[in-house]
Amino acid sequence: MDRIVLFAVGSPLAIDLEESCLRRGLDIVAAVRNVEGPVYVSRELRIIAADDLAPADLEHSFALALATPAARKKALEAAFELGFSRAAAVVDPTSPVARSTRLGAGIFINAGCVVGGGGTIGDFALVNRGASVGHHVVIEAFGTIGPGVVIAGAARIGRGAFVGAGAVVLPQVEIGSNAVVGAGAVVTRSVPDNVVVAGNPATVIKPSVPGYGGAGV
Repeated sequence: MDRIVLFAVGSPLAIDLEESCLRRGLDIVAAVRNVEGPVYVSRELRIIAADDLAPADLEHSFALALATPAARKKALEAAFELGFSRAAAVVDPTSPVARSTRLGAGIFINAGCVVGGGGTIGDFALVNRGASVGHHVVIEAFGTIGPGVVIAGAARIGRGAFVGAGAVVLPQVEIGSNAVVGAGAVVTRSVPDNVVVAGNPATVIKPSVPGYGGAGV
C-alpha cells in the first residue's frame, strides 16, 4: 500500500482529500497542521504540527488541497522548506480521466469530476467536486476549477486562475493568468490576465486581488 502525508490540514478541503486518498487505498501516515487553528480531517488520523515531523515522515510523498492558488502555493513552499521532496498527484477514483490527458505533479482531482481527452492539467492544479473538463482543455499550473464548473472543449485556464463554483467557460475561451471567474458566470469570450469577471455574459468588474488570482502565482 502506498503511504502519503496530508499537508496543510487547516484547509476545509482537506477532508475531501482525505476521503479521496482512502478511496484510492492510500495509507495516510500523518496529517500536518502547518498553521495554528482548527483541522479538517478525521480525528483518527495522526495529526501533528509541522515542528513535530519526523525524518521518516519526510520520506513519504505529500499531498495538499487548498481552494485558492495563492494559498496552495504558500503551503507548497512551506512543505518543501520543511524537507518534503515529492508531491503526490491524487485523482479520486470516482472521477474518470481520459488516458490521453497529461496530469502534472501535485494535482488534486476531487470526487465526481469528468476530464476529457487530449488535455493538460498542470502542476498543483485543483479540479473540485463535480466539475466537467472538456476535451483538449489546458489548465495551467496552480489553476483552480471550482465545484460544478463546466469547461468546454479546447478552453485554456491560465496559471493561477480561479474559476468559481458553477461557472461555465465556452469552447476555445482563454482565461488569463491570475484571473478570477465569479461563481455562476458564463464566460463567452477570453478574459485578460489579473482581472475579475462575473455575470452572464461575464464582464470585467475589477482587478483581481491577492488570495485568489493576482498574487504572483
